Amino acid sequence: MGAFSRRWVYLILVIVKTMEELFHIETDKADLSWSGPKGNPANTIWGAQAPLGRLVISLCRPNATFGSNTWRNEVPPQVADNPYLQIGPRLYEETNYNIFLKSKTADRVELRHCDPTILRGLNKTEENRIVYGIINFKGQVGRSRFTVLVGGKPEFDFEVEIFPSKLDYTSDYETLIADVQDILTALVLEYLQSTFQLGFAVNTRDSTRLEWLTLLRYVIDKLELSLRYIEQHPHRGPSRKLLSTRVHLIHKPDSTVLRAVVQGKGSGPRLRTSFGAPIKCKLPERRSCPTLDTSEHRWLALQIERIRRQLAHINTEEKKRILLKHKGNQTITDKDKRILEEIATFENRIARLQEIEPIVAAAGLPPAGFASLTLQTAPGYREAYRACLILLRGLRVLGGPIELSVKDIYLLYEYWCYLALVRLISKLLGKQIPVDRLLILDRDGLRVQLKRGYKSTVRFEVNNSSTIEVTYNPKFTKAAYLLPQQPDIVLTLKDPNWPTMRLVLDAKYRIEISPDYVSQFGSPGPPQDAINVLHRYRDAILEETSSEGPRSERLKHSVVEGAALFPYVDKDDQFSNSRFWTSLERLGIGAIPFLPNETRYLEKWLSELLRRGGWSIAERSIPHSAHEQLRSWREAAKEIVMIAVLRPNNPKQHLEWICSQQCYYTPLTPTQRRQFAVRWVAIYSPSSLRNPGAITHIAPVERIGVLRRKDIQTPWSTSHNKNQYQVVYYLGEVVEFKKPIENKGPNGQGVRVSRNRWSSYLGLQRAKELSELFLETEPEWRLYEELKAAGISFSLKPGQPKAQHDNEPVGRAWFAIDKMLVQYRGSAGFLVRCRPFRDEYYTYVEDVIKRFKNLLHKCC
Repeated sequence: MGAFSRRWVYLILVIVKTMEELFHIETDKADLSWSGPKGNPANTIWGAQAPLGRLVISLCRPNATFGSNTWRNEVPPQVADNPYLQIGPRLYEETNYNIFLKSKTADRVELRHCDPTILRGLNKTEENRIVYGIINFKGQVGRSRFTVLVGGKPEFDFEVEIFPSKLDYTSDYETLIADVQDILTALVLEYLQSTFQLGFAVNTRDSTRLEWLTLLRYVIDKLELSLRYIEQHPHRGPSRKLLSTRVHLIHKPDSTVLRAVVQGKGSGPRLRTSFGAPIKCKLPERRSCPTLDTSEHRWLALQIERIRRQLAHINTEEKKRILLKHKGNQTITDKDKRILEEIATFENRIARLQEIEPIVAAAGLPPAGFASLTLQTAPGYREAYRACLILLRGLRVLGGPIELSVKDIYLLYEYWCYLALVRLISKLLGKQIPVDRLLILDRDGLRVQLKRGYKSTVRFEVNNSSTIEVTYNPKFTKAAYLLPQQPDIVLTLKDPNWPTMRLVLDAKYRIEISPDYVSQFGSPGPPQDAINVLHRYRDAILEETSSEGPRSERLKHSVVEGAALFPYVDKDDQFSNSRFWTSLERLGIGAIPFLPNETRYLEKWLSELLRRGGWSIAERSIPHSAHEQLRSWREAAKEIVMIAVLRPNNPKQHLEWICSQQCYYTPLTPTQRRQFAVRWVAIYSPSSLRNPGAITHIAPVERIGVLRRKDIQTPWSTSHNKNQYQVVYYLGEVVEFKKPIENKGPNGQGVRVSRNRWSSYLGLQRAKELSELFLETEPEWRLYEELKAAGISFSLKPGQPKAQHDNEPVGRAWFAIDKMLVQYRGSAGFLVRCRPFRDEYYTYVEDVIKRFKNLLHKCC
């Protein structure tokens, strides 16, 4: 047994286990077997409504006959061996199919397709008498034609139809294509109100030429049928022709007749009229008669001529490209040859269309600004008009014509999601779509700005100050990103009173429908990795607010919510109970079904979003817990705390009076503005009450008053000036600390506390010993933590109490590090004092730490 025979036996065994034969085509010269996976990948979506498949076989050789083994699956057994049926098994996108083609003669056999990439998985053996391997249509759907050749001559053609496995082909898929067409046609018609100059050929990449030729292949039939109908049922227009008419036949003399009489023009013998003036017996007269030279026919003739010129231009460019490949010793592929053959065929068909009577009769150009209901609504004219629109606009759609039914379906879904989203936002805002953002008038044609991998933005003005930008394929690549981030669609909300806020939408033409998946999430939905990508986008897409400062101040998250759009119709109205929908509200990440027949969930989500103001949208963002704590401490740093001392004579009595009367007073200091901004009063209990002394009680300040000392009733009398003004703090509930802040330092000794001191609520929350309480501001605490983390030994020395500026808090504590002192000086930054060097100022804590490490050795 030869090597190939062993491989083929193995292949047969694999096919028997995992594959089943879908159809078999046999003639007297060739034998083709086409096998596919067992089961239908779309059964769970379509159910009993699955559409009929297609298999159309055409013999090419005049004397060819079908063999007895010709057979097809998925049809009634009684007609399965009928080779002339036009139904057959359904084939699906993204599915591997096994092919085995064998020549029954000594001639070589070949399988051809207009897209050679589909045939990449095929192999040849036995001197090209056998072709075998795998065919996968990837994301392409629609009809696909193959040709089998024996000895280099066509033996038979067969056409199959590839179905999407994630969409209902007869409703969702066809509606998807129609919706894309309708959206773009509506946009183009806004331009067509004033001009019918639709297209202009440009040099494009080979793939774009191939896409346009594929589009032409499916549209030219409709164009031919419609023009042949016009040929049989033309609309004629009135035309006034100059004729030589006998005088007695002229009933209504017009200006032409009167002018001829006055000037003596005409033909034939002269006649004398009743009023005595001689005239010729025949006079020139303009009479109305029907004509085919109408503006509609002129417009169609112009478009057909343009299509022919475009074909000639592409033909020239293709020949140049092939010549360059030949000169560069590159291989001329079969694809190159087939493109030239197709172009020649199309040129001949278009040339024949120019010979029909209405087109030949059209002389000249249509008038500027021409518009016609006949062209847009009359039978034949309507179809020809639409076909010309599609063809000419297809030339200018970047990335190829998106009307193309055999394009990769995931791209079609992506394009539709963007266009439908733009239309939906336009509807919800009551604003016109800014057509100039999607269509560009380039030279004398229109061009649609939509291409995968390239950014396209449509901007809507919400009011006089705020805007919404809908961007397709934005790319975030600034220095803030380690790796570029490129979601499918981003909605950017811009308001001068708020930072930029974004919502990310990812169009995912993938759907999970397994029972375990539905049980976990409550509905079919996108793959789990699609949801993980949204979490990544929310974390990775940042807004750089400044170029300096710590990372938390330079970079800010800008993505508030993210949703994956996936092709699904919620027929049972249960999706609102799924985790995908509820997590949008709870987490800001989820998924939304979106198809032409299922737009309600996205419309609801968008309408709620557009009704919100900046506050509500900002509240939906999820801050980091560390940022929440940082913000809380920053707010706490603004709340002033007075560390209140007790009367030395009887501190216990004083403390009991404060707790019972919920009141504390201290002499008024006119220069100390802080006395009237106190939010909290913390009571310091001296060592006579507890050892060591500590801050033991705290109470919020409810209001502040000013009284003379004699007006304050206390169990003790005063020996000082009774008329002295006192600042009186009326307190809320006085609460005892569970863990008092004790007055002891690293060596066990505390500092003397004999008069009121100031701190902040931040210090009160974070301090574990009294010396730490003198750190009142956030920058001081930041330096404190960084010094601890860096392992630098230091001590704290409280500064003298003094008046503070409200808008610029300044630290009073000194950080003592060997012979160096550091103090926070507000907007001036950190003062670093180290003799014999002069004072230096640093803005950031990181710079202070670096300087410490450099100066430690010099100052020792």
